[in-house]
Amino acid sequence: MSNKDFYQHLQNLDHAFKVSQISSNNITVIADRGIKKFHIITAVAHIWSDFSVIQCLQVHSINVSSIEAELMAIQTGLIPAIKKNNIYDIIVITDSISIAKKILKSKVNPLQNIFIPIVSAIEVYLKKNSRKKIHFWYCSSKAKWPRH
Repeated sequence: MSNKDFYQHLQNLDHAFKVSQISSNNITVIADRGIKKFHIITAVAHIWSDFSVIQCLQVHSINVSSIEAELMAIQTGLIPAIKKNNIYDIIVITDSISIAKKILKSKVNPLQNIFIPIVSAIEVYLKKNSRKKIHFWYCSSKAKWPRH
């Protein structure tokens, strides 16, 4: 991705985030895996509404891969966001879009025991109302985007 494309992507991400914060029916989940220290990874998710963090969630785990940690971060934020009443549009911002694609494909995978609860929750959420949507956005941790 060129610098120009990268800059444009960040502008689009920022716009999508701002639009999501205008309506009380929208939520943004920013998921990130933490720093690995002594084989301990912290998965962090911030749930945003009305331009402020309404929930900060953390999960600590031992001896997991970075893929598992990012998946834990997405699950940590997405599951509570899905359970909130009157939410029609959820944006998930992650620095690992390949994980998001795997969640949506939901094929047999070694991480299936982690995927199944997320996929099941997404399926139930989307079937409740045809207006409900979940969007995944990529934001590299190197981007220094202020909210990531």
